[in-house]
Amino acid sequence: MNSSLMVVTHWNDQWGPSKNEIDSELVLKNCELVLKYLSPPFLQSLELSVLLVDDMLMKEINFERRGLNKTTDVLSFPLYSDSPPIPFQILGEVVISMDTCILQAKEIGHSLIDEFYRLLVHGILHLFGYDHETNEKDATLMRNKEDECLELVFER
Repeated sequence: MNSSLMVVTHWNDQWGPSKNEIDSELVLKNCELVLKYLSPPFLQSLELSVLLVDDMLMKEINFERRGLNKTTDVLSFPLYSDSPPIPFQILGEVVISMDTCILQAKEIGHSLIDEFYRLLVHGILHLFGYDHETNEKDATLMRNKEDECLELVFER
């Protein structure tokens, strides 16, 4: 854990804070926890942007950035690089569709908060270069790291 890391998280809720039960202050604290856990020791400062949107805006972003004309649950746009080991970096942006988050929480049978943090951690891991789509070994590694991060968040 990189406990000396300074973390700045930008929170942009296009979805609307009155429409959901996500506590932005707690999200910021949990982002800091997860980022300090995942960050290599050479990092001194790390910046993350989190954007909450509806399915319509997510579909637009997905089309503009990836050429896919459909919505999705989470997108990650990384800027981070560990080579060269620059100590001050912008990690990137995680975009979460709250419409899809709510739907998936109902389908899976767990709370909105559980699904939100699962998507957030998943997105952050992508920013650090984890990828579940390359092969089964990478998928297992990412799932295990996801579980570790979620344990940090929900142990409070």
